[in-house]
Amino acid sequence: MFYIPKNSVHKTVSRRKFLELGGGTAAALGIGSMTVGLGTVITRTPVSAASSEDAKWRQYEGTKLVFMSENTPPSFAIRDNIKAFYDLTGIEVEIITDGLPIVQQKVGIDLRGGNSDFALSYVQDKPIGAPFADFYSDLTPLLGDETLPQDPEGYGRDAWFENFLDVCGVYYDRDRLIALPYDSAVACTFYRQDLYEKYSKEFEAEYGYRLEYTKDSTWQNVLDFATFFKKLRDGGEDVPYGYAQHNGNFTWTTQLDIQRMQFANGRWIDFDIDDKLGSREPGPCNWGDEQSVLIMEKFKALGDVSHPDNLANGTLELNTVYQSGQIAMQVQYHEFAASVENAETSVAAGGKTAYAPCPKGAPDWIVNGGDAVNGTNCGIGGIGINGNASEDVKRAAYIFAIWATSKNTQFDVLKGVGGTPTRKSVMDIPEVQKARTRPTDMPNALTFDAVYDFGIKDPHFVLGPKIPEANEYHNIVAAESQNCLAGRTTPQEACATIKQQIDNLNGV
Repeated sequence: MFYIPKNSVHKTVSRRKFLELGGGTAAALGIGSMTVGLGTVITRTPVSAASSEDAKWRQYEGTKLVFMSENTPPSFAIRDNIKAFYDLTGIEVEIITDGLPIVQQKVGIDLRGGNSDFALSYVQDKPIGAPFADFYSDLTPLLGDETLPQDPEGYGRDAWFENFLDVCGVYYDRDRLIALPYDSAVACTFYRQDLYEKYSKEFEAEYGYRLEYTKDSTWQNVLDFATFFKKLRDGGEDVPYGYAQHNGNFTWTTQLDIQRMQFANGRWIDFDIDDKLGSREPGPCNWGDEQSVLIMEKFKALGDVSHPDNLANGTLELNTVYQSGQIAMQVQYHEFAASVENAETSVAAGGKTAYAPCPKGAPDWIVNGGDAVNGTNCGIGGIGINGNASEDVKRAAYIFAIWATSKNTQFDVLKGVGGTPTRKSVMDIPEVQKARTRPTDMPNALTFDAVYDFGIKDPHFVLGPKIPEANEYHNIVAAESQNCLAGRTTPQEACATIKQQIDNLNGV
């Protein structure tokens, strides 16, 4: 239970009136407090640019904020270590976590309803940021505010890994920044190196090249690998399936799955828009063209030789299938390495799994004249501030946001529960550099070569589409892709239906 100060004025100042008055009420009160929103208590001690750093950190001592976040490692770790923030600032933060679809619904209702029950919330790039960008506070005025504490490394694009600030913080307008990169889930390849070595000669006798995976391995190679393992199983050998896709009920990750293959082969994108900035009016989509139909055919071919529960495996289920030894390869998000390397729950631990970039495009699969790249996509979760909140709530929330995304906090999360840093400076810490090779006490660091040194860099990185109707878009792409995988429609029919529905969605 959180303490509400005795001099709280929430009974005499309505929430609506408080929002109308903004920070003026608190300023007039001097050292005072009030309750606003769901459990939020704001208390302020005025400071100036000349105040001490300690005073700037503690200017909202006695305040309570609510942070709604996805149930990700950073949120768990910060919740467990929230006393450190309280000791620094005197601000209490209640962290509420849930699955991303639930977070999306609750945050969306709060933002669009004009409420500020959640002063802070998790801004997953497309499911939350793209549809709700206009309802978040612009952080730009706070970044250089001399009356607030600031991170000594700053917040420019160079402070974060390539593309990260644009991914979760910038939508439709480069002059607004709505979130700071908080955690990351970047796709890369997990594969059973022990099994590849065991069956390499047998594979080479049939396919004419070694069974090995490198950054130059193509989606055609992956299809060959999956076909080979399925044939062994069909012949009675006790081996896993070669591959499985992301499908299941979480439509965003299904869209990401086919997007990687589409982009790898010719850098195909859904709309002719700036992929990192997005567009409120994206125009006609590119689905239904020759390139998209060809890759849908290949996506179906890969699905035909994948794990039999392919259509039921969402992100979490797919990783469980891999950990239990039922598949020899998955393209998965790098935050899952920590669980894969847990010897108590995973048969793929202990040096059996290797990590590499996403598969590369196959030259024979490219008909649009584009390049073959290692198509890599992601979910970069930012931390944003509710635009409906008062100015003082925003300022107090900002203090938490910069602490939660600082180098030291991210390092603690990486060490504690296997987080995934967003600040580049974390890589310079000697312990992290050492952890990137086995043996390691930070398993996610084993993916850093594939992810931070390669996959997130252009030309391999694909983000979009950032459009206001992103979630409806995901639903359409997932439903029609799964219809094709199930054999209910042909690749041509699936792509044509996607185009028709997406264009209707966007008023084309």
